[in-house]
Amino acid sequence: MKKEKRQRLIKQLVSEYEIETQEKLVELLAEQDVMVTQATISRDIRELNLIKIASPKGFMIYHVSSEMPLQTDLKLKRKLQEVVVRIDYVDQLTIIKTLPGNAHVIGVLLDDLNWKEMAGCICGNDTCLVISRTRSERKILEERFNLIFR
Repeated sequence: MKKEKRQRLIKQLVSEYEIETQEKLVELLAEQDVMVTQATISRDIRELNLIKIASPKGFMIYHVSSEMPLQTDLKLKRKLQEVVVRIDYVDQLTIIKTLPGNAHVIGVLLDDLNWKEMAGCICGNDTCLVISRTRSERKILEERFNLIFR
């Protein structure tokens, strides 16, 4: 399983279960046929900005931090400035051309932001295609991207 999918599954599991330890998270992933080491989980927890909070039962559990969108927004801004070659707009489509091997990183960050103007995105090696439902929603995305590049 690719890192992005595994991390989405981790976020889902953390939302559905009260997980106290990394070992418990490894066990839950194994039940989903995802075999990972505790070291991998540790890195995923750090990258996902998971925090520990007190559960209603009084013990500490992992939780998806509400600060993540801001941090993801900053990561997207930095990554766009580092790896994007150009952005084109056609009807309801936003085409982001990146340096080779970087499109998927942009796609993951966009997915994490969950902007309502995005119906979805598809990424290859150096191109990320962002699809909007309407032309006006695509124009909002264009404004967002223009602000990031200033």
